[in-house]
Amino acid sequence: RALGAVATLGYSYDYRYSADFNIRIDGSSQFGKDNRFAPFWSAGLRWNMKKESWLRNVKWVDDVVLRASYGVTGTQGFSPYQSRSVYTYTNLMKPYFSSNATGTELVALGNSNLKWQQTGTWNVGLELSLLKGRFTTRAEYYIKNTKNSLAQITLAPSVGFASYPENMGNLETKGVELNFSFIPYRNLDKDAYWMITVNGSHNEEKLKKISDALRHMNELNTSNEKDKPLPMYEEGESQTRIWVVRSLGIDPMTGDELLLTRNGKVTSEYNAIDKIPYGDTEPKWQGNINTAFNYKGFGANLSFNYKFGGQVYNQTLVDKIENADLRYNVDKRVLQERWQKPGDVAQFKNIANSNLTTLPTSRFVQDKKYIRLSSVTLSYDFNREWIKKHLHMNMLRFEVSSSDFINWNSIRQERGLSYPKSWKIDFSLKAQF
Repeated sequence: RALGAVATLGYSYDYRYSADFNIRIDGSSQFGKDNRFAPFWSAGLRWNMKKESWLRNVKWVDDVVLRASYGVTGTQGFSPYQSRSVYTYTNLMKPYFSSNATGTELVALGNSNLKWQQTGTWNVGLELSLLKGRFTTRAEYYIKNTKNSLAQITLAPSVGFASYPENMGNLETKGVELNFSFIPYRNLDKDAYWMITVNGSHNEEKLKKISDALRHMNELNTSNEKDKPLPMYEEGESQTRIWVVRSLGIDPMTGDELLLTRNGKVTSEYNAIDKIPYGDTEPKWQGNINTAFNYKGFGANLSFNYKFGGQVYNQTLVDKIENADLRYNVDKRVLQERWQKPGDVAQFKNIANSNLTTLPTSRFVQDKKYIRLSSVTLSYDFNREWIKKHLHMNMLRFEVSSSDFINWNSIRQERGLSYPKSWKIDFSLKAQF
């Protein structure tokens, strides 16, 4: 069940200054009995500088708007009955087959302390339009503070449930978004234009506070280290951090991997306690570039996406080379690029140690940056007056398109690391009668 009430207030003066305020109180039976209701509100200010006397008569400026806002929102990020321990009756749970009684089965492991996940967001934005719309831009800067962030905590199989919902703590996210649009050429008489759009964003997050449940999860992940990095939750760090043991490379004399402990000692013995944050899967900058061109029926549309500044743990490289099972068909690098004799300068450890599982180290953390021509479309729109007169049609258009046409990537794409490169060409003929 849900119950809510909302109130709004807005004011504008001379289309120059605007303010608005909203408040909402929401309650939901999904939450624990002591935390069902929560207030949410937002307030915003807007200044249209184009309406000011000192800018009103500047013809090459179309619009300049500065705005700021703050708001609190709430999230119900789990199933309806997870705040309660709920049972169901079933004949399959009879403890005694000679009895006529009906057994009960626990459907959910309740958490009566579950609270609303609340996010408070500061936002400052600037919108600018120049030269009759030929150049437009929008810049945003925001800070998000999330309280009682929800997460599914993994449980031991003996509990009977795979996970458990828990308010894990407080999370701060800062980011900036930029959008630019430019029209270098525009001729309405010839139905011709060329448009370029570029956007990008940068985000960084930091755990401000973590719960006891997450601290316990850190202990479990440390004691049950796998061949791939497990998440670690530390105050002051990001959730997207890659936690590994620092590697100094392969020893040319023995073929063993040399590791660096937290206290600065060199060792060949792996210990998960020595894991450090080494890289982040969140890129420094990412976005899209689009350009569209049209002239007398001929059209072209190209879309690029790009990303740089982040890292990735190359799990496929680990699985294919160092953790490969030599009893089966393996990657040729297993025999050609692994250490085999004293003096070898190799990227991969001693081939004789294939029975030892390679655990997460910084040796397999790689910089991730790429630019992709994700889609390209070429088209021709037949003259509408001609086709209407001779073919009795309203529209006839021919298109040829392709996706993933070009891919410049800092990491060699291997099967399993990401989808194998797939290239196809589509032809289409569109008609309207």
